[in-house]
Amino acid sequence: MRGKTFLWRHFVTGAQLIFCSLLMMTVLSCKEKLEFNLGEFSVFQIEEQLRSDFVRGVIAQCRERPDGAKAYPAFKSGKPLYGSVRFYGPPADAHLERGYFAIDESGGTGQGYDRLYFDRNCDLDLTNDTPLKADPEPPSGALLKYSSIEQQVCFDNLDITFDFGSAGKRAIEIMPGLLIRKGQQPEVRFVATKIRRGAIKFGGAKYDVLLGYSYGLGSPLDQPGTIFFLVPEGDPQNFPRWWGGDILNAVHAVGGKHYRFATTPTGDKFFVRPYEGELGTFEVGAGGRDIKGAMMRGSLRSQDMAAAVGGELERGWPKPAQKCRVPVGDYLPSYLMISFGRLSIFLSNNYHSDGKPGGGGNRPKVYGIKIRKDEPYVFDLSEKPEVIFASPAKNHRVKLGEQLPVKAVLIDPKLDIMVRGLYDTTQKPNVSLDPKVVITRANGEIVGQGVMPFG
Repeated sequence: MRGKTFLWRHFVTGAQLIFCSLLMMTVLSCKEKLEFNLGEFSVFQIEEQLRSDFVRGVIAQCRERPDGAKAYPAFKSGKPLYGSVRFYGPPADAHLERGYFAIDESGGTGQGYDRLYFDRNCDLDLTNDTPLKADPEPPSGALLKYSSIEQQVCFDNLDITFDFGSAGKRAIEIMPGLLIRKGQQPEVRFVATKIRRGAIKFGGAKYDVLLGYSYGLGSPLDQPGTIFFLVPEGDPQNFPRWWGGDILNAVHAVGGKHYRFATTPTGDKFFVRPYEGELGTFEVGAGGRDIKGAMMRGSLRSQDMAAAVGGELERGWPKPAQKCRVPVGDYLPSYLMISFGRLSIFLSNNYHSDGKPGGGGNRPKVYGIKIRKDEPYVFDLSEKPEVIFASPAKNHRVKLGEQLPVKAVLIDPKLDIMVRGLYDTTQKPNVSLDPKVVITRANGEIVGQGVMPFG
C-alpha cells in the first residue's frame, strides 16, 4: 500500500510540474500578445515626412455646372463650382452616400472662392445648409506645397457620422479644402483632421505608432488597408518605406521574429502579435546565366499580407540580399529591385492590359511567387518576356492628322509582372536603358520611332 501511495504522490507531483510548465508557457506566450492605447492627435501637427500620407484625403473634382442637387443658393460669383463626393466608409445617414457641394465667391466673380455649401442634411437642397467659411489662418500643415497652385482654401471643419458596425456610430471631423492648380480641374479634398498615435514596445525595441486615413475616409480603422507608420524611437527617419509596409496587414521583422498588427474599429487600441505561421525562403538566382552577385530588395504582397524582402532596414528600405525568410504564402511583387552584376531591374505587378493603360485591375491578380516551408523559391527571370501595347487598343482607328499614343509594356507573361526600369549601374548617375521602339508599315517602311520609358 505504501508503494502505491509513493507512486501516486510522484504522479501528482509530476502532473503539477507539467501543469505549472504549461501555465508558464501560456503566460510567456500571452506576454507576446501586446495591447497599447493610442490617443487622438491633430493630423496637421505631426512631422512633415509622415503627414503627407495622412492628408491625401478623398478627392472630388469640381465642375462648372450643377451636379445633381435640386436647389442651390443665390451665388455672388458668376462662376460657382459644383461637385459631389463619395466617402469610402458607410455614412450613418444612407442618403449621404453621395454628398453634393457648391463653392461661391462671396466678394463676387474673380475675388476668390471662400464659401462652401455642403448638403449636410441630405435633402438635395443646398439653400438650407449653413455655408462653411474660408479659414483665414489655416494650420500650416494643412497647406500643400505645389509650385503649380494658383489658389488654396481651407474651409471650416465638418462633422460627418459613419457607421462603424459593432463599434456603433462615430463622428469624424473633416476639413474640406479647395485646390486650384494651373492647367488642372479644381478639386476639393476632404481630409480627416485627427489621427491615432501612441508609444509601443515589442521585440526589444520601442516605436511611435501613427494610425489613420490616407486616400479613404470613413471606414473602421481595423481594416487591412488602414495606413500606419511604425517609427523607431530615436531614429525617426528609419520608418518602413517599402511598398506595403505602411498598411495594417503588413508583416514586420523585428529582432529576428515576424510580427502582425491589428487595431480596434475606432483605433483606440493597438495590438501586436507574433506571426505564428511557417516561414519559407525567397531568393534571387541567375537563371542559368553567367552572372555572379545576384541580389534583391523590395516587397511582396499576398491576398492577406505584405512582407519586405532583403536584409535589415536601412533608411526604411531593406538592404540588398541574395535570400531571406518570409511567411509562407502566394505572392506577387509590390516592388522589387533585382541586381544582376551591373544591371539593375525594377519590377512590380502588371497593372496594364492589352489596349488598356491601367486596365490590369479588371482581371484576377496572379500570385505566382509561391513561398513554401521546405523548398526555396528562386526568382530568376528565366521566362521569355513579351511586349504588350497598353495603347493603342486592337482595331483602334485615328483620323488623318491625329496623334496616336503608343505605350509598350515589357512583361513576364507567366507571373504577370512588368519591368518598371532597367539601369546600367556602372555609370554615375545610373543610365536608364529605356528601349527604342520602331513602328513600321507592312512593307518595312518606318513611320515612327523613339525611346519609350518602362512602366
